[in-house]
Amino acid sequence: MDLLRDKCHASEASTCSSPDAGAGTGAAAGQPHAAHSSQATRTRADRPCDTCRKRKSRCVKEPGQDKCVLCSFHRRACTYLDEPQRRKRPKADSLASISSTPEHRRQSSDPSSRKKPKSATSRDDSHATSPSSARSLLDCTLGLHGSTHFRYIGPSSVYEGQLLDVLYGLVDHGADETTSKFRRADNAITFLSRPDSKTLFSADDDDDLDYVESLVRPHGPALVNLYFRTVHPSFPVIHKAVWLEKYARSFKEFSPPQLAAFYLIAMDWWEYDPDLSSKDKPDAMALLKVAMTTLSAVIHRPKLSTVQAGLLLLQRSGGDSWVLTSQVVALAEELGLHMDCSLWNIPDWEKGLRRRLAWAVFMQDKWSAFTHGRPSHITPGSWRIPHLALDDFPESAADDDGKDGSTEVETGRQVFIHLTHLTEIMAETLEALYGPNQVRTESVYAQHGVQGLMNMVKPMVRRLEAWAEEIPPGLEMDSTKPRRLCSNGNLHLSYFITEIMIYRFIMRRVTPDTPPAVRDIAREAGKACLEKAMSFVECLRPEHLQAFWWSAAPKSLALIRSFGGLLWATSSTEMEAGFYRQKLIDFQWSLKVRSRGVGFVTAAIREVEDSLNDPDMAHSPVASSSKSLYYSLEEMSAAEMPPQSQPQALPRHNLTRMNGPLPTPPQISPVEQATPRVAPFDPALYEQAQLGHGHLDPSSLSFSIMDLDPTARQVYMDMTGQALFYTDMPMPNP
Repeated sequence: MDLLRDKCHASEASTCSSPDAGAGTGAAAGQPHAAHSSQATRTRADRPCDTCRKRKSRCVKEPGQDKCVLCSFHRRACTYLDEPQRRKRPKADSLASISSTPEHRRQSSDPSSRKKPKSATSRDDSHATSPSSARSLLDCTLGLHGSTHFRYIGPSSVYEGQLLDVLYGLVDHGADETTSKFRRADNAITFLSRPDSKTLFSADDDDDLDYVESLVRPHGPALVNLYFRTVHPSFPVIHKAVWLEKYARSFKEFSPPQLAAFYLIAMDWWEYDPDLSSKDKPDAMALLKVAMTTLSAVIHRPKLSTVQAGLLLLQRSGGDSWVLTSQVVALAEELGLHMDCSLWNIPDWEKGLRRRLAWAVFMQDKWSAFTHGRPSHITPGSWRIPHLALDDFPESAADDDGKDGSTEVETGRQVFIHLTHLTEIMAETLEALYGPNQVRTESVYAQHGVQGLMNMVKPMVRRLEAWAEEIPPGLEMDSTKPRRLCSNGNLHLSYFITEIMIYRFIMRRVTPDTPPAVRDIAREAGKACLEKAMSFVECLRPEHLQAFWWSAAPKSLALIRSFGGLLWATSSTEMEAGFYRQKLIDFQWSLKVRSRGVGFVTAAIREVEDSLNDPDMAHSPVASSSKSLYYSLEEMSAAEMPPQSQPQALPRHNLTRMNGPLPTPPQISPVEQATPRVAPFDPALYEQAQLGHGHLDPSSLSFSIMDLDPTARQVYMDMTGQALFYTDMPMPNP
């Protein structure tokens, strides 16, 4: 019995790990080609068409159809004119016998040994099989099993690995996932198996899928075409070949939120299909509602499709959500996406999909943490995923259909890879400058001031510049082709925003007390950074604007405006303030003229209008920024205090401390100390407080005078905009 079991496991591993089985698309599990069979004798019915042969893709033809799935999708003739080429066969009895050995699986999975792109389709010419056979091959996966979901078991969980080996025989990491509670993917990598039917709301999937399809019928196939032309090249979180073959069988092979999110994001390019442009769009809000509702149900049975659905929903213009990002990160960790799957006992095509999904989740988390001002969910070292290579992408330039209004496949995958590298740089910079542990930063600032901080960020700037120098010519902004969409803009916007993040950190520390030479250098650098980012926006062409943009794009554009507002608010002369005022007005206009029909720019304008960093240009900030940001005691003493500005009348929660160096007060008699000194409210000073000037405390901690050190000299501001007052008087304890 043990020998029989080992043979069964070896046969299963061969089916799941071989390139044929890796498709999950209909490879014959038990029909390997004989080593001495002749391809020349194969009939037209069981050999691939000319297009599939050139692409080295499996030729799948549905019953009763004259064309294969890929030729039908690309609207090409399905011909059999080319003679098949002979190829050298391995000396082993069959391909299955080679891929069945653990040594071969590890060698083929080693990233350094991968020479050719891995695909869901066979590298060997093979004929299609029935849908039930294709579904059984999907059952070899960890993330796309038809009726079971798998949760990663961490090393500190309640499950003991050695005990599982004894009880369930997982040492061969080939346990049958249909009969065992556990599945061993590799040494010390174990997953807990649970049937989908035992989770909440699983019985509702068919009804939900019928409803989703009814919302878009009969436009579903056209939307699938649109998605793979416009979104997929730049956002490759779905395996195209697997998706198309599943969709050709039935839309019920997907999860409801995945299918709804897929249709929803494709509808953003509705006008790019000549047949759809003259028809009414489906109800987008109904699709969004069912996607969000069903997503909350399927998270109880996590699969790769659940992560894909969450990522797609986040990419919709205005759909960026920090809470949803948190859920997607948690789902990814449930599925083990944070682990290196190179040596796992899963199909090669799933390994590539897992790597792409892992990096997509990583980038979503890091850019959302940046633009939302939140701590990242992914800590350094917790995600052990290798860098992407070109063979992690199943499509190549050969898969580019060249249609008008589509995105180039090769450009899209290059953008994705380079964005992963930039995200690593941004994430490390964000943690160093804005992270919770600022001991080193504060120490440098205390000892060396702004000059010390500028020296500290130099390596970050150089690393960013080195990344920019490695950008290939095909990813430059002017690298556009007629009637094709260009996704390069998102990559360059991410670069400029990372640069702004660095100089924004410096400019917040520049004060009127900063040495003039250092201050001028810092402000010139900030000015150059702002002008480059604004020039980039002005150079965006329709080919860029109409392409796919990541979810961080709207807030990234708004951050350019915020940085310009910071430079305006801290201007030291009327001329400088006027310069930035005009820059901000021009930038606002640039966004408005580019917003028509461009969802992410429209969302950016909303971000700008809703932002607290939208300064009022009716007054100049120079009066309060050209000298100390704080009133001197003489000015406060001479000011007439309005009756409604009495300190004791201010609500407790409206008092906000403003940190910073204060002028040394003159000697005050005991009689004078009985009354706090109050100055009238200055709108310019209040504006700078809102902009988070270096002297002010941006955290806006609210407390009463009674809560403070009785002997401390403090400056307070009424956040209702009524009064600003200063006191050095001893206050009694409450």
